[in-house]
Amino acid sequence: MRLLKQLTCLALLGAGLTAVSATGPVGAQPQQGDDGKPGLLRQLRQSADGSVTVSGDSATQRIGFIRAGRNGDLLPTSDARPAAKADAFIDEYGALVGAGAGQIVRQSVRTDRYGSTVTYAQRYQGVPVFGAMLLAHLDRGGDLTSVNGVAVPNLDLSVDPVFGKAAAAGRAVRTVRADPPGGKRTDTTGIRAASSRLIVYRDGLVRGVTGDSELAWQVEVTNRSNIRDMVLISAVTGKPVNRYSMVDNALERHLIEAGGRTDPSTFVEVWQEGDPFPGDLNEDQQNEVVGTGEAYWFFRNAFGRDSYDGAGHSMTTVNNDGRINCPNANWNGVTTNYCNGVTSDDVVAHEWGHAYTEFTHNLIYQWQPGALNESYSDIWGETVDLINGRMDEDEGDITAKRPDGACSTHTTPRPQLLINSPASIARTCVAAGAAFGPLIDSATTGDIVLGRDVANNNGPSPTDACTSLTNSKQIKGNIALVDRGTCGFAVKVRNAQRAGAIAAVVAQIDPRAALATMGGADRKITIPSLTISRANRLAITDALDAGDTVNVTLRPDAAPREDSFRWLIGEDATAFGGAIRDMWSPTCINDPGKVSDAEYHCAVDDGGGVHSNSGIPNHGYALLVDGGAYNGVSVPGIGLTKAAAIYFRAMTEYQTPTTKFTDHADALEASCTDLVGQPINELSTDPNESAVSGEVIGAADCAAVGAMAEAVELRTEPTQCNFQPLLDPNAPPVCGSGTQSAFFEEGFEDGLEGWTLDSSAVFDPTQAIAWEASSTLPGGREGAAAFAPDPEEGNCSGGAGDASGLSQLTSPAVDIPVGDGALRLTFDHYVATEAGWDGGNLKISVNGGGFELVPAGAYVFNDYNSTLNTAEAGNTNPLAGQAGFTGTDGGEVTGSWGQSQIDLSMVGVSPGDSVSLRFDFGRDGCTGVDGWYVDDVTMLTCTGASGVAATREGALREQ
Repeated sequence: MRLLKQLTCLALLGAGLTAVSATGPVGAQPQQGDDGKPGLLRQLRQSADGSVTVSGDSATQRIGFIRAGRNGDLLPTSDARPAAKADAFIDEYGALVGAGAGQIVRQSVRTDRYGSTVTYAQRYQGVPVFGAMLLAHLDRGGDLTSVNGVAVPNLDLSVDPVFGKAAAAGRAVRTVRADPPGGKRTDTTGIRAASSRLIVYRDGLVRGVTGDSELAWQVEVTNRSNIRDMVLISAVTGKPVNRYSMVDNALERHLIEAGGRTDPSTFVEVWQEGDPFPGDLNEDQQNEVVGTGEAYWFFRNAFGRDSYDGAGHSMTTVNNDGRINCPNANWNGVTTNYCNGVTSDDVVAHEWGHAYTEFTHNLIYQWQPGALNESYSDIWGETVDLINGRMDEDEGDITAKRPDGACSTHTTPRPQLLINSPASIARTCVAAGAAFGPLIDSATTGDIVLGRDVANNNGPSPTDACTSLTNSKQIKGNIALVDRGTCGFAVKVRNAQRAGAIAAVVAQIDPRAALATMGGADRKITIPSLTISRANRLAITDALDAGDTVNVTLRPDAAPREDSFRWLIGEDATAFGGAIRDMWSPTCINDPGKVSDAEYHCAVDDGGGVHSNSGIPNHGYALLVDGGAYNGVSVPGIGLTKAAAIYFRAMTEYQTPTTKFTDHADALEASCTDLVGQPINELSTDPNESAVSGEVIGAADCAAVGAMAEAVELRTEPTQCNFQPLLDPNAPPVCGSGTQSAFFEEGFEDGLEGWTLDSSAVFDPTQAIAWEASSTLPGGREGAAAFAPDPEEGNCSGGAGDASGLSQLTSPAVDIPVGDGALRLTFDHYVATEAGWDGGNLKISVNGGGFELVPAGAYVFNDYNSTLNTAEAGNTNPLAGQAGFTGTDGGEVTGSWGQSQIDLSMVGVSPGDSVSLRFDFGRDGCTGVDGWYVDDVTMLTCTGASGVAATREGALREQ
């Protein structure tokens, strides 16, 4: 139940960089008619000294990275002053990166031994643009070597808020209280709006897709302990448009003991810098003190950075913190916080890595920027682990390098599903195992049978095994195939076991879902189980439908395994029970090792896969350090010292909050070029042991960076995600080539006149919410529509303030004309609800009878996209378990308009009948998105050469 579920994150608490030279707007009007198209780029290439290479930005459709060739200069002038030269470039060529006239403001000029970096922000009519930042880089000789970042082009909107600052702050706090990060049991005591500022927000900028811009309030909601969320509230509609956590799951050290409590007033400081060590500290407390010191001295010795803010900030740790869901650890913007048993050296350095990220590139914790955020913490955490000689002491030895593609013996073997027959579909299927039941460490072979359950026939499929299986005679002694649906994985496997199955295979029904370990617990499960992709599921069921016998084997994968701790994350955190990520071979733990891998996470949960997709940049770093052959590319190893220097410079000089994988590749290559022939420091965690290394970065190392980017596909788009709108916008002609004659039309231009409104609440009568007429429609639609709100308020308490309820909108009785022709019903609608928990459907009454759900089979276009979560799963929505329209567009927190078309004969309607329609919308106790808009409800007769263009291929295939 999440508006946009995030586990951990970061955000800027204070100025991470000191503004050396802040000025007014920079940038004149671009050349007439030139908005960043090739003409201006040709001019740049003609006037620059040397070659010019560019990379595009998918979100803005402008250039995101401009680089001069080696020893080149993008703007050859006699003026080598960094600020003046960079300003001149933005003035002349800013349109290439989307910079509008007068919108780019210089923020700072930073100079080090390598050169200078000039930082710019974007302001539209004085209002900052969220995530927009440009960086201009000059070498020590004054040559402008590159310009990169993102600016939002073509802005045209009012900056006068309709929804006020105070109201936005209140709305943001209510949003977080109703849906706290970490689940509804999270302690929200003391949350408040710490700051609110007006911004221009471009939807899709972080995810790397095009979107619309709008005025919004950026509200930081925090209790300065376990909660720190950034909530973006539309300054026009007052609705949330985005949300991300700023808590990631500090040499003056402080150690605070929470004792498992949640009230900070009861916490006790048990150690501070200068106290005897270890004194009376337990093992976890000692690990935190030592690990914090190692993180501090690593960054200080290697890169000269004094604490995470670069200004010597004290570093405070909370042990046994009862405010976080254990086992876990986090950085909340003030302290790093740990559960017992989650204090290994790499985990402690990982959490401090998030603090350093916050005060440098400040990567937004969503989609690819969020995956890079998580990856950088893994990179720094594992680098510390490899050099500190503590815990797994031998893993820092390069001779311990694992062979290419090898897994570690210290991770659980990854299962596979081998399809043995028929030969036409024989293959080895990528799979993920389960947290329950026996480990798949040996082979289990049998024929596969599709399990069918007695209930949920209107769910994602009639085979989700959420209730007892009805074909147990066929399943007994065989392997059951069931679908992911509205109940827990363990429930499905237990039902298969009860039916006599020797193993269970759970299939994904969302083609975008990444394969991950099936969670849950049931000590009574004794059969092995795994999960496979939707594509492999369809191959099996197509063969079964053709009458073939499908024989499969569940077995551990055949990947070679080495006794190595190198590149494992969290392997010594006892509470985890083993490593949680493998940077050398991410697919060994179901994370992607390259962008095109089946494990790439495309769904909106986990911030768009920040923990899973971090496997790609993780793998890139490990591959660059150790070297190896992968994906048909040979990557020379350059070692830890060189790699760390390149990554840190990219982090501090080139990357911005919205940096995506392509930008990351550009930043690394630019950083490497900057460092060629320059001194770089040794890596060390020993106090005051800062020394220049004897290693020198050369052109061959930069070539290795390029090879690594190619190997893990940093510049490849994840086209397999195929994000789609919830409703197909391409409605076919209702009557095909025939003639249509409407006998009922409702556009709600006169409001809801003639319709009957009913609303009810499950727990709190004051929370009953009725349908309403709306003339402020999303998606730029004109006119009016009926609107069932899905507000973000509520508390899911089962008592006062619980918003669980039902809204019903019933049409007047409509007489069906007598005559020939096919009877059709259409309506336009827009859906943006809390996926699975809130949603709506259509019911119909014929000749005064009871209202019955219009089944999915009656829809000839845009039928229900899912089934609402069941009451057994905790859904208090009165429509729980019913088919319905629920959720948002793929990869978004918004919806889009589409038309649904229904064959009325499929619900028993005949000429001469009288029918009434009822649009039902249900919600659970808390958290929403926007709601369900319904417009242009039409009943009509098709005559002549009728034949609806859309056909149903089956509910499963349409999802």
